[in-house]
Parts: sequence; structure tokens; C-alpha cells
Amino acid sequence: MIAGVSLVIPAFNEESAVADVVTRFRSELDATGCTYEVIVVDDGSTDATARLAKEAGASVVCSPQNLGYGLSLRRGIMAAKFDYVMICDADGTYPSESVGELTRMAEHMDMVVAARTGRHFRGRGPRAIARAGLRLFASFVVGRYIPDVNSGFRIFRKSDCLRYFGILSPGFSFTTGLTLAMMSDARAVAFVAVPYAARIGKSKVRPLRDTMRIGQVLVQAMVRHNPVKLFFTITAGLWSLGLAPFVVWVLTGSAIAASATIAVLLVGVQIFCLGLLAEALRARGGEV
Repeated sequence: MIAGVSLVIPAFNEESAVADVVTRFRSELDATGCTYEVIVVDDGSTDATARLAKEAGASVVCSPQNLGYGLSLRRGIMAAKFDYVMICDADGTYPSESVGELTRMAEHMDMVVAARTGRHFRGRGPRAIARAGLRLFASFVVGRYIPDVNSGFRIFRKSDCLRYFGILSPGFSFTTGLTLAMMSDARAVAFVAVPYAARIGKSKVRPLRDTMRIGQVLVQAMVRHNPVKLFFTITAGLWSLGLAPFVVWVLTGSAIAASATIAVLLVGVQIFCLGLLAEALRARGGEV
């Protein structure tokens, strides 16, 4: 069993749920028998979030204005006095009953992520399609299946997380970046399925904006950790488009189709060569 853990809870106008979340998680941490602290990072709330969190037994770090989810996590992680850090949202969506399992597994893993399940996580319609697409893309980036790339409930070592601070988003995509960075670096990351409940209070997530930001983080992670895969994917897509003029060239002997086929082939080769160059630079940077 780990000796101690710091629970960091970022919160912005979460007066409806924060006290209950702190109370439930403290109870489960008590049951583990390990030493702990609970840090609530009040991200410029205009309601009673800070006061209620403090009354529930948490230490409160206050931001003078709303700086964002990722920056709140950074502040909480920096303030943590234990090397093991557990993070959780303040909206009542994550089950405190999973604290024991995550802390037990953390001793043997580099990071343990609570992978959300249930209808409140999957969503419906466009949201469900977008979430499934991001999950598949994230798995493609790291070459391993990722059931939940941006879960806000997980445990890791502070010393490990600090290594990636320079590349992690200050916003909603902080956890996405941490998952991709650690898995791309072949760190031991485990996923534990947990039920995901309906949030208490108003959601701060903006679906279109945050989905686009996660997509940006995924592409950046591929460029940083596996550029050949990204550039080869683009090359393969171009060559697939080049099949149409190639077929026309073969069947009709069209000079225009021939030129288009050769152009697509050459552009694809150039893009792939850029990928090889990016990979060489990445490897050189790793050596330094």
C-alpha cells in the first residue's frame, strides 16, 4: 500500500456538489489506511465553493480568476506534499468507492485511470459518435487501446507528471495529454472501469470547442512521440486518392490522369520523407 496520497480536486462554481465530493472521498481515503490530504483548487468561483470545500475538510487553493481546468490541476499538483497524486472532478460524477482499488493498483503502475462507463459517459447522437472517434484516434496514436483518454479521475506520481508539465494543456485537455504522453513513452498505465453518474450543477464543458482541442492534442502527441505514423497516414491517404487518376490513366491513357497520378505519388513521397526527418529529430532530441 502506498504511504501517502494527495487528492487534488479542481472546482469552478461547484457549490452544489463539492462538499459531498470531499466528504465521500475523505471517507474512502480513511478506509485505505494511508496518510492523505485533500486539496480543492477553487478556480475563481463566484459562489460558495471555497467555503464549503474548507468546511468539508479540504485545504483550499484559490485562484484570483478563472484560469482553466489544466492550470487548476497544475496548481494543485504543485501544492501536493505527497508523491502520489489522485485527481478527481468536483461535480459528483465519479464514484468514491473506487478510491481503494486505484490506490492499491498505483503501487505497481505508473498511472491508474478510472475509465468511465454508462450512458452519462457515452452520450447520444453526435456526442457519442465524436467520443467514439476520439477514442479510436487516441488508441491509434499510442498503438494501444484506450477506453477513456480524458478521464478526470486517476492516480499517478507527482514526479512523473512534472516531467510532462511543459507539454500539457492549460485547459480541458490536460488529462488527455498526460494519458497520451505516458502511454507513448511506454509507461505502465492501467484502466479500471467505473460507473459515471450525471453531474450535479451546470456543465463547464463546451462540446465543439473541447472536442477540437482534444483532436489538436492528439495530433500534437503523434507529432511529438510518433511522427512517422502521422506522416505515413497522410501519405497513405494521398495515395488512396491517387488511385482514381491511376485507373483512368491505365484505362484511357490520358496524359492529364498520368500527370495527376505522378504528382500525387511524388507529393506522398515528399510528405513521408518529412516524417522520416521528424522522426530523426525526435530521436536526436531524446538522445540529448
